[in-house]
Amino acid sequence: MKIFKLNCFIFAFFITQLAISQTYIVKPKTLNVRAERSTNSDVIAKIYENDTIIAISTEGDWIKISISEKQGFVNKSFLEEINLNKPTTKSGFKYGFKKAFTSSFIITLILFLGYRGMKGRVKDGRHSKGYREYNFSFRDYIEDGIYALIISLVIALVAGIYAWVKTF
Repeated sequence: MKIFKLNCFIFAFFITQLAISQTYIVKPKTLNVRAERSTNSDVIAKIYENDTIIAISTEGDWIKISISEKQGFVNKSFLEEINLNKPTTKSGFKYGFKKAFTSSFIITLILFLGYRGMKGRVKDGRHSKGYREYNFSFRDYIEDGIYALIISLVIALVAGIYAWVKTF
């Protein structure tokens, strides 16, 4: 129970950090990271074009960041904000196919293996549990994997076609 509570706390901590912190991309070729919120303060590091940084806090036109185990400030006007929480609308065949394939493959594989496990119990009054276990062979796993692949491909094709038709 303690491990469950610890995992919940860690999960909640990371989710709140994602919600609080903001991500930016550096626009100029090089950008100075300063020790204080002033263009006259010492340069403690440099970051380069298209680097992504995560803001610790925002103080006016300056953003506090952590770089190389140091904390410094960069001017907000040289950064472009990335909104990670912005909903993106995805559509089309490829999106529908990808979305359906992995989940349907995993679910059908689990169902096949679970069914084989239940079917593998052979009733036998000579054993203390009332049944004896069927030993799975490598061939059984391969068969279940191929059947799950075929079924999930069909499901994903239907989902992809449906997502593609919705774009019209």
